[in-house]
This record gives sequence, structure tokens and C-alpha cells, in this order.
Amino acid sequence: MERLTPVADASAWRGADLAGQDGWLHRLHEDEIADLVAALAEIRRLDIPTIAIRREDVPLPVLAPRLAQWLEEARSGRGFFVVRGLPADRFSEAEREALFWAVGTHFGAPVSQNSHGDLLGHVFDQGREYGSANTRGYQTRARLDFHTDRCDLVGLLCQRRAKDGGLSSVVSTMAVHDEILANRPDLLPLLYRGFHYAERETADRSDGFTARPIPIFSRWQGLLSCRFIRNPIETGAKRRGVPLTEAEQAALELMSDVAARPDMRLDMMLEPGDMQFCNNYVVSHARTDFADWPDAARARLMVRLWLSLEHRRPLAPDFGEHDGIPPRLAPPEPGAPVVAATTRRSLEH
Repeated sequence: MERLTPVADASAWRGADLAGQDGWLHRLHEDEIADLVAALAEIRRLDIPTIAIRREDVPLPVLAPRLAQWLEEARSGRGFFVVRGLPADRFSEAEREALFWAVGTHFGAPVSQNSHGDLLGHVFDQGREYGSANTRGYQTRARLDFHTDRCDLVGLLCQRRAKDGGLSSVVSTMAVHDEILANRPDLLPLLYRGFHYAERETADRSDGFTARPIPIFSRWQGLLSCRFIRNPIETGAKRRGVPLTEAEQAALELMSDVAARPDMRLDMMLEPGDMQFCNNYVVSHARTDFADWPDAARARLMVRLWLSLEHRRPLAPDFGEHDGIPPRLAPPEPGAPVVAATTRRSLEH
């Protein structure tokens, strides 16, 4: 292994240093909101489903230059940003969802988020228990520990806040790397070597795991990148019948502990209309558990995009999957509950 060196650039920030700043929070200007209103009019004229909207359909001539700046901030700067300013009194939830998709087309191409091939995900409590078979954390109200997703850029639109909880957190995995290098360099090689993951596509089989270890940290063409999803790592060890060693357990625990430290992470409560975007290779995200409103119409709802960028980060050949989750299952049966029908039909007038 090459000599381990710190990242020490703009992507290696600490939450304590950003907490008193708002350079990562971008508020829409009135002329930019007017640009989005015009985009909605064009979407209605085209009469197409939200997921059929293309970048050329919504050029956003006023907002596009700032979108390009924010994208570069995610690609080569601190790695994340939040956009505020799609107010509920001017845009319905269906309209905000369509505009979120439209903004996403200026960043990249949507990729599948699950084995059904969904390109636009709805994050809400489906009454499932976290940790049970074929259940993903976003389908529950449970706390989600710091993790990355299988795409270049993950976007999250807040439609409704929970009654209590549901705080969003982001952390620089580059700063986590540097902290481990400074204090426990003996464990860092284990994170570079990686772990076997349980494969979600074989979640219903006890023998489903990756054929080779996938690194948590890997350096390629001078850039360090991170892929960290702890639950499938631990499940993969169980499926292989090869328990994690004491050192491996310590390395994973340290990774989680450092990421969750108050001085490392940045906490934020996303408000309705807020859009958060994170570069998965340098930023990890988490969520606290939450209690919801009894009225389903008020229940916490987030909309999620997984995006593949046109100019992609160079990644090591053994980095692991990062092009979404390959579709392998049929779409849900007709009549299955759908939170937001704008993914399947055009916006209603």
C-alpha cells in the first residue's frame, strides 16, 4: 500500500468550523423563483410525467449559472450544499417535486434507487422494522447512521417535517480519514483493504455477498474517495461465516464514532422546500429517529434523487458499485399505495 497521507483540502472540513457559517446554504432569489415558475408552465404545456422531464425542457436561464457553481462546490469543494426557497405558499408538493427533478437534471442523470428501478424515491415511515429482511432504513422511522449511497450525487427534498426528530447530519469522510490517520493510523490499512458486503440483490438468500473486499477508503489518480455502508458489511461477514476480527470491528466502530462526533458532523433541520445535495465520495449523511404526526397527510416526507454526473470522479477499479441499484424486480402491483403520483403522470392543472 502507498504511504498514507492526509487529504487536507476543502473537502476535509469539520462540522464545528461550519456550524457558525452559512456558505453551504444558498437561498433562491426572486428572479430565480420566477425562472422556476416559468419552468413549471413549460412542464404543464408539455404534459409529461415528472421523470420524463429533460434538462433541455427546463433550461432555467436565470438559475442555471448558480446551479453550475453549486455543482462544482459539490464536485471539488466542500462536497455538499443546501438550497432553500421553494415555499409551500407558492408551490404545491407536486410542483416542488417536479422542480426538484428539474434542478437535478442540471446536475446529472438519475439512476435506479432500488431493485424496482425507481428513479425518484419517497422517504417516509412505511411501518417497517429496521433490520428486518428486505427492509431499507429509509422505509422506517429509525435512526440512520452515517453512510454513503450508490451514486455520485444524492439529493434530498424536504416536503414535510416530522412532528419530532428527523434531524439531518452530514460529515466529511475526508476529515474522518485524516482524524483516523492522526490518531489510529494502525487501523487505517484495514479500511483501505475493505470488507465483503452483503449484496442487496440477494437479500433473500443467506449466501449473498461480494466476491472480494470493497475498500472504505481508496485513492485513485491522486483523489481519495470513500464508500461506507456499515450494515451490509456486518451482514456480509455473517453470510460468509467469517466473523470480523477484533481489529476489523475496532476499525468500523472508530469510523462510525468519529463520523458521529459533534465536532466532526454538521447537523441541520431541513425545512419544507429545502434541497440538500451531497457528493457521496467525500460526504456521508445520517438522520436521527423521529416521531410522526398521526395524520398521514402531515407525516414526514422526503423525496430523493440519485444522480450520475457527466464529469465523474476517477475511482479505483475495486471501489464497488456506484451506478445505482440494478433493477431486477417487477414494478409494484397496480393499486399499491403511491405517495406522490407525479412520478407517473403529468402535473395537474
